[in-house]
Amino acid sequence: MLDSTQFTSMLKCILHLFLIVLVAYPAYSQQDKLVLNLFKEPAALFKSYKFFIQEVEDKRNIPGANLGKVIAFGKEVPVMLPGKAEKELYDYWSFAAPKKEQNYLPLYVTIKEFSINEKRVAPNKVTGDMKLTLKFRWYRNMQPVELTTFQTSATFSRPEQTFDYEKLVKQLLDQSMTHFHKWMTSNAGKNPALAKGILLVFKELNAASDDDTVFYSPKRPLVWDDFKGRSGRPGSRNAAAVFTSFSYEGNSYPKDDKLIVEIGLKVFMVKSMSWGRPESRNASTLRHEQIHFDITRLVVEKFKDQLRKADLTVEDYDSEIQYQFLEAFRQMNYDQEAYDGETGHGLDAGAQAAWDKKVAAQIAQVYQVQ
Repeated sequence: MLDSTQFTSMLKCILHLFLIVLVAYPAYSQQDKLVLNLFKEPAALFKSYKFFIQEVEDKRNIPGANLGKVIAFGKEVPVMLPGKAEKELYDYWSFAAPKKEQNYLPLYVTIKEFSINEKRVAPNKVTGDMKLTLKFRWYRNMQPVELTTFQTSATFSRPEQTFDYEKLVKQLLDQSMTHFHKWMTSNAGKNPALAKGILLVFKELNAASDDDTVFYSPKRPLVWDDFKGRSGRPGSRNAAAVFTSFSYEGNSYPKDDKLIVEIGLKVFMVKSMSWGRPESRNASTLRHEQIHFDITRLVVEKFKDQLRKADLTVEDYDSEIQYQFLEAFRQMNYDQEAYDGETGHGLDAGAQAAWDKKVAAQIAQVYQVQ
């Protein structure tokens, strides 16, 4: 039979062993994997920035929380994040660059590669590498716009002891956002990929008239010397004819958060294709032909108005401009035919006077506004 002293000593020993079992079991379960916690620093990465993290997506071959395998607790164990990589990185970066303004760029980040792997190469010697590849984009008019890619890796060699993986991971994650911040800063106002919309700028190109061309100007009306073509085309009963047309030159460049689309417009008449019968070269006939020139100029204003109303996108503004240009050409032909039809090619004095007054007022308004 045990005395009280022996019983007490034996009970203490049993309790001690029981506590060892209780403590050792959870410690063993933690040693089956290494979980990296990306603790957020109290200070943000940047003093000024113009983007925020809209979404992070994990496009690795095996998405999730796992990052690879490392040497820890004296053996090879999986290393992972507390949750899925897309959520952990979204939370970490959103803390570093929170959304402050509605007009900030909504940034989408794709994880292409994110891994940590180690191996024991000798007693008390471990080598490892960490890889991180990210793609950055945003959506403009519901279309993805690729921006830049960040790709880096770090290799290291260490003794087999406690290692601060969290510090290394955070350094690479911070580098990735710093990379994008610098890219955006250096490309702002230079790269069309960052343009949020289009700003149309129209310019009237009034080149000096040459031997065969007269460019439109309200201060330079047509004169009979401008009509150099052979008088009276076969089968034509008209007293005169003027060949007028218009063209445009396009140029685009980014500025601030807009893509400037500059459209230079030329309105002209071709001397060698314009003619007048000798017996019809009088002031009233010349005035009739001048209004043909004015109508072409007014059609250019309609072309500009249609472009202002059009839904121009950075991705495909040029095709819309070309379409509206062709439509304006059709409108020009229609207006010219309507003018000749209503005035009887200038023979109906009353109709001619009405057109003269209407067109003159419209031309005056165009140049008054400009």
